[in-house]
Amino acid sequence: MSVAKEIAKIIVIYLFVFLCIVIFVLFPREPTIEFIGKAMTVEYSYNFDLKAFSTSIIDFFKNAIENKSLGETKFPSRSAEDDLLTFFPKSLKIIVVGFVLSIVFGILKGIMDYRFTNTKKGIFGSGATWFLSGVPDFFIIICLSYFLLLYVPDFSIMGDQAWWKFIAPSILVSIAPALYVARITSVALLQQDREPYIQVAFAKGFTKTRVLLNHMMRSCLITIASHLQSLMVFILSNLLVVEYLLGYQGAAYRMFSAIGYTNAVPPGHGGGADERGLIIAICISFLLLVMIAHIISQIIKVKLDPK
Repeated sequence: MSVAKEIAKIIVIYLFVFLCIVIFVLFPREPTIEFIGKAMTVEYSYNFDLKAFSTSIIDFFKNAIENKSLGETKFPSRSAEDDLLTFFPKSLKIIVVGFVLSIVFGILKGIMDYRFTNTKKGIFGSGATWFLSGVPDFFIIICLSYFLLLYVPDFSIMGDQAWWKFIAPSILVSIAPALYVARITSVALLQQDREPYIQVAFAKGFTKTRVLLNHMMRSCLITIASHLQSLMVFILSNLLVVEYLLGYQGAAYRMFSAIGYTNAVPPGHGGGADERGLIIAICISFLLLVMIAHIISQIIKVKLDPK
């Protein structure tokens, strides 16, 4: 299949996913509130109306086309697009830097794990990789924050006021994905190590580094490329934890607040704010990044492996 056909197929699939996100977010969740008896007991009930649900979806797309906006936010003077343009670029810096760091350092760590296999240094190779993979990201974040607070009180990674505040979150979101790439790399290299053409290359007197770079890395990069989509999802799943714990108000942090896990009265009952348009905008923006990673993955695989 050509690159153009593969990209078209990916775009169609993600367009369907975009539609599913809209339907899921617009799914009616508002309860019916009634006051029963002389004591005016509050009774909550939920009745699903398919006709009203389909009408709300049609109205959403109609308003988006007519008003060229996905809706309002809890801030009266700001639309969903305004908040998206404010918060998404802040998260995009973390995502892009974290994505690059996870690939570069993941490959380097995977090569080190491969080189240390069956040696006394193995504990610093695959052993350290498997151990660190079991440590939760938020635990590393908390430990790092306490270390800086106790020993470097004048330096803080919390917040998002300074321009360089995205560096620490970028490193933190890349730790687990880098270990994931390291495992993929080391396993791919170990599998090739037993191939006949690799043994022939060693028999010709080529050094291990030359064989690694000239013969093994090409196939290894194809394997890594097939996981770029999963790697992006991995980074996005860590993004909310990092932004929330570090107080970095990016798109994931803003989406979490827009979902509205509070005691506020649901929209349509005299309080709260209906920010479903903003939730859809941020979700689709994140999904676009996954789609781009998927497309890049397919392009790399086709270019490196024409078969």
